[in-house]
Amino acid sequence: MALAEESESSAAAIAPTANFAPGSEYDDSARMFQGISGLERSPGGRLWATWYGGGVTEDRHNYILLVSSDDEGKTWSENKVVIDPDKEGPVRAFDPCPWVDPSGKLWLFWCQATRGGGGDPHTFAMTTENPDDAQPKWSAPQLVHNGVMMCKPTALANGDWLLPTAIWGRDHSCRVVASTDQGKTWSLRGTANVPAAKDRNCDEPMIVQRKNGELWQLVRTSYGIGESHSTDGGKTWTAVTPWNIRHTASRFFIRRLQSGNLLLVKHGPLHEKTGRSHLTAYLSKDDGQSWEGGLLLDERSGVSYPDGAESQDGVVYLTYDYDRQGQKYIYMTTFTEADVLAKKPVSDHVRQRLVINQATGLNTRKAAKAKPVKIEFASNDDGAPLSTASAAEIQPQIGEIQPLELGVQLFTDRNYKLHDLPKTLSGKRFVQSSIEKSSVKCTAAGVVLVVTPSEGRNQDSLSDDLLKQGFTKVKLSEFLLFSETNAPGNVCTTYQKNLKEGETLELGKWGVILF
Repeated sequence: MALAEESESSAAAIAPTANFAPGSEYDDSARMFQGISGLERSPGGRLWATWYGGGVTEDRHNYILLVSSDDEGKTWSENKVVIDPDKEGPVRAFDPCPWVDPSGKLWLFWCQATRGGGGDPHTFAMTTENPDDAQPKWSAPQLVHNGVMMCKPTALANGDWLLPTAIWGRDHSCRVVASTDQGKTWSLRGTANVPAAKDRNCDEPMIVQRKNGELWQLVRTSYGIGESHSTDGGKTWTAVTPWNIRHTASRFFIRRLQSGNLLLVKHGPLHEKTGRSHLTAYLSKDDGQSWEGGLLLDERSGVSYPDGAESQDGVVYLTYDYDRQGQKYIYMTTFTEADVLAKKPVSDHVRQRLVINQATGLNTRKAAKAKPVKIEFASNDDGAPLSTASAAEIQPQIGEIQPLELGVQLFTDRNYKLHDLPKTLSGKRFVQSSIEKSSVKCTAAGVVLVVTPSEGRNQDSLSDDLLKQGFTKVKLSEFLLFSETNAPGNVCTTYQKNLKEGETLELGKWGVILF
């Protein structure tokens, strides 16, 4: 492979050495965090699963793992390969993706970056010609292109390969890298743009070639899923606009099946947002114009990031993660189109919650060795005094009520704990729900508060939305809601509003409702 476009000079652009004999430091018992899995099936039926772990969260100590199974996922090997470019940081390895190309060669893609992954991402790959073997021979890791690539490439009818990548937060961040020589060389072909900065959210694009030759790109956004189209092989793309299927701001999965139908795996019903729960499979027989079925794969909160493959006899193999910092499961489930259309198991191929791996390290220490960041807290003197009126009584539509106290877990699907508590907010209660969505109904009129990062602190700030809904900023200094490696983005401002009886309040990612 050769890089057709020069990348910026970065430690993340240096090819690592693949570790084919990983030691005990990579054992299940050592990992305090893991998730973001990928799955492929070799032409002969061997399953390959990959994910990343290490560190205590998505941090500088992350590394890639690869395992395999030769018995349809009943049992899985020990670590076959570990990609760990820099054990002590700052370079992390993350977002792995396995792909069997049209010739039967297995590719393992992954990203390397410093500065949390958003600053200087580079995609690497290694390949094997014999993925049916238990111990295949792999090529050396090589740089493919800059950008984050975590969703499978698309092989076009004309033989070109398109690799969807992203450079988070930038204009024209959805980048399509192409190869016309079966992966020997790669070059940037075109980009799609999410027009509004507030709508950008990791991108994680996937590309489908429709039967009329048009390319259809689906993109993760802050509002759910956006779509873009290209009629010239990916050179130019329409602006990303909201798709008519609703979704939380998280990864989804789409692919063309052997039948010609499209498979979509998303969270929840087609036209609802549920947070990272209720992974469900749907089918389209008309190239994505409409969707049928709805096989529930896992209803629990904390399931996320589906990826999969299909066998020659039409069985779908899907992986996803669960509770990345708690129980730390990597799962596989299998099913057929008939099961999806029936919305329940009707074939003999349905197997759910098959464990690929579970890490057992106790996630008790703080993110390690990250340099402290000096934070300037705004006083918010331009805000209104904190209301002394009675608090509203509210009934959660999503989530449950908890006392607001230091150390409490703020979200059901993130292990983020309350770090600071201003005295004026002491004694209040809050709604514990998904970081992606919370919803309440006011049962008795009164004041409700929402804390969220101010505009400019975090791309997921709800401040503009709150002001449009009649909230006002409170004259209360910013405070660090929870402490992670990206602490400045978790500094929050308080907003308030008088709710009327019967009024509803619905928040996306991310804010916390207090009363």
